[in-house]
Amino acid sequence: MKNVVKLLSYNTFIPFFYPALMLPIKPWRTKAIKMMDFHTGDRVIVPGVGTGHDLSAIPKDVRVDGVDISDVMLGLGKIKLKLFGMEKSVTLSKMDAEKLSFDDNTFDKAILSLFLTVVFDARKAFAEIVRVVKPGGQILIFDHLLRKSSVPNILAKPIDTVLSYSFASVTRVLDDIIEGYPVTVEKTVKGDLLGFIEGYLLVKH
Repeated sequence: MKNVVKLLSYNTFIPFFYPALMLPIKPWRTKAIKMMDFHTGDRVIVPGVGTGHDLSAIPKDVRVDGVDISDVMLGLGKIKLKLFGMEKSVTLSKMDAEKLSFDDNTFDKAILSLFLTVVFDARKAFAEIVRVVKPGGQILIFDHLLRKSSVPNILAKPIDTVLSYSFASVTRVLDDIIEGYPVTVEKTVKGDLLGFIEGYLLVKH
């Protein structure tokens, strides 16, 4: 039952207003992705890939696996792949990001773009990403996440519990999500003009 509301929204109105909503921050998303050190032949996972908004910013000589829970979003994404000739390098699949069907240490990189604030259980989803990324691999988080102490947990956690059933939560704390996992934040970049969004480049130990 956890994803009923999210599935409904992602299969109805969101796919059609999302591209216009995200257009103003596309240059910022591209700048964040450029923090990553891509190599020819890298395998990249993009959870919550949606309609493939970030795919054009990823080098064409890497292999991309995009996953999402929305049939409509994936359908639009597949049309985009055909239009831009990306079918050979990108695979889009329906999958729950909290339970990925990939082996451990499969990917060289992961791009989590406006993902951890919309997935139901951010820590569970992040754990899956850490599991499937190779040691030494890079994980990019581009999202509107708070930092520790910016809001008391006594307020943030109850609010997030409610918002986790809606479209997105704006009270999630990056430090709480990644705590205990073998990752280090190596770089950060501003993600919008107001500083509401940040890009974080992590490396798995």
